[in-house]
Amino acid sequence: MNPLCSRCDKVVYPTEKVNCLDKFWHKGCFSCEVCKMTLNMKNYKGFEKKPYCSA
Repeated sequence: MNPLCSRCDKVVYPTEKVNCLDKFWHKGCFSCEVCKMTLNMKNYKGFEKKPYCSA
């Protein structure tokens, strides 16, 4: 069974999956908690299992 997205709670299929901070995300849902900028594996900062941008 496919996991649920940590942001929207919908099913994440393998082609759109980001596995980060011990959670699964859609590529579009993996965004900064504050400014909502879309993040990727190279530009995110994790704090308390939540994604943030470097700003």
